[in-house]
Amino acid sequence: MSFPAISRFIEAIGTDASAEVVATAFAHHLSHLTADALPANAQPHWRDVARLLRSPAEKPIPERAVAAIKSWPAVRIGELFNHIRQLHALLEKAENDRLEDEIRDSIRRHYL
Repeated sequence: MSFPAISRFIEAIGTDASAEVVATAFAHHLSHLTADALPANAQPHWRDVARLLRSPAEKPIPERAVAAIKSWPAVRIGELFNHIRQLHALLEKAENDRLEDEIRDSIRRHYL
């Protein structure tokens, strides 16, 4: 659930990482996430995101915190986006490992 949401967020940003676009994409795709919904190795990155938004990582990000992104300087938006990219990379690796295990199990069942 969290990997597709983060992927959609990154796709929504595309090449326009303006404050307005990031705030809108965050509201649509990530505001519902919590640290508990992520694997243990990804939680520190979400905590960094929540810290930037001045929100508790264990609760969904409130609308007012997401709206505040619109007034952030480009450096802070870049920092937020960097944390989300790192989170995405961890989740992508976990998803790829899961799929690899699934394929390996399927082959094993088929040939054994």
